[in-house]
Amino acid sequence: MIREWIPGRGVAAQFLPYLLVLCGLGLLAWPTIEGVVSRWFKLDESYSHGFLLLAVSVFLIAQSVKRHPVASGFYPFWLVPLCLSLLGYWLGGLIRLQALQQLTLVPMLLSALAVLMGWRQVRWLIIPVGLLFLTVPVWDFLSWNLQLITVAVNRFLLGLLDIDFEVEGVFVYLIGVGTFEVAHGCSGLRYLLVGQALVLIYGEMYLSRLRSRVLLFCCGVAFALVANWIRVFVIIYMGYETNMQSSLIEDHDNFGWWVFAATLVPLYFIARRLEVKDGECSSNASAETGSVSSRKAVGISLGAILVCVVVTYSALPEKRSPVSDHPENYSIDIQQRYAPVFGAQLAGWRPQIQNSDRTYTQTLFDRQRISSDGSIDEQFYLGIFTYEFQRHRAELIQYSNKLYDSSVWAPQQFYRVETDLSIPIQGITLENRLTGENIHVAYSYLVEGRWETDQWRAKLAQVLGFFSDRSDASLLIAAVRCGECAPRESLVNFVETTFPQSVSTINQEVAGLSD
Repeated sequence: MIREWIPGRGVAAQFLPYLLVLCGLGLLAWPTIEGVVSRWFKLDESYSHGFLLLAVSVFLIAQSVKRHPVASGFYPFWLVPLCLSLLGYWLGGLIRLQALQQLTLVPMLLSALAVLMGWRQVRWLIIPVGLLFLTVPVWDFLSWNLQLITVAVNRFLLGLLDIDFEVEGVFVYLIGVGTFEVAHGCSGLRYLLVGQALVLIYGEMYLSRLRSRVLLFCCGVAFALVANWIRVFVIIYMGYETNMQSSLIEDHDNFGWWVFAATLVPLYFIARRLEVKDGECSSNASAETGSVSSRKAVGISLGAILVCVVVTYSALPEKRSPVSDHPENYSIDIQQRYAPVFGAQLAGWRPQIQNSDRTYTQTLFDRQRISSDGSIDEQFYLGIFTYEFQRHRAELIQYSNKLYDSSVWAPQQFYRVETDLSIPIQGITLENRLTGENIHVAYSYLVEGRWETDQWRAKLAQVLGFFSDRSDASLLIAAVRCGECAPRESLVNFVETTFPQSVSTINQEVAGLSD
């Protein structure tokens, strides 16, 4: 007869406090957790391993609990890091900085467990629970630096060969051949995250010494970065050798994973040697037995944690804010100089901005520049996208918001747009990958009263905006296409004519300010 193991009342009572803590933290951070999990569903991004790592984390937690039986109690010192984590989460909600809230999720969970378990027990859960940090989409902030490092490495490698090239920012120009952009997907972030996860899991399961785990982790990071550098170098070199005809240029995702898999071979030889060295330490380790939990201490711990959670929840400015499906339209008074053209795109280009609260998008032509035969040589685009306040799925700087579709448009040049306005404005020339047509774009971010042209500085402006009376964030973007005109001069004139009226409208309708 087969006997099934059925948990007794004692086991259920032992783990009930942890279930209640998880439920409490889950309810508090549900909007943030929902945003994190939504990124796991996007298979073409760097966090599609989220569900797999969650399952591995649960498995490792179960294994750790088997090896180190849990004895719950009350450890008041760990209320300090718990309160700090909750404070960080509350501050992220107050200044509407979702990245800060995401950063606090794992520390919040570990510190809550530490209140119940103490350091001697919770230390065994640092890696199993900490793995979840590799699934939180805050690593995107490393992407730009990884892109620059990748470009620097490939500049060195290309310099060893007889190749005529130039490098500007994240663009590699092969003279007479073509241009490569080391974009976000070429930063190697996905390989870095997966590489870290693999070595952390291996270390947790097979290595006993901290020194061995740290060494393996460093090797894993190094091999992941090297794999991406090799991948990018091979793609650029093949583009040079085949005059941009190689299939790797357009479809190189699978190639990247094959290169990454190849770097795992020496990595696991290193891991195996470290495992053998740690064998004696593992064999001499004695099994631990847990002491009996005190119901009174567990009750105090549970009560203290839930009180902190409830206080934080009640202090959050908004539990869930709706996202506008149909944004309101601005009314910009520029009709005396510019007349509208049917459509809200310029030569097939338009910025990809989602869930804004107010918008203005219009293609225009200059009434004063109509030729004698009635033809129009210049066309302009003006776009204003405003978020009255930033929240989940409605942030000015988010992954889904892009100035252009990189599959259709390739940036050719970046430059500062010099105008008579007291506004920093960034310019970019885009080339259509199919037709070769160029358009010239100028843009700037207005975040809670501060002007920025860099995405990350615009993101950080949310923090500085805590001391401002404003909570709105806007993108102002203009573009021009023309045949015989001087495009940059036309772009400057258009910006100087339209941006002041646009800013005035934002100040009046959103911020409630008068000129």
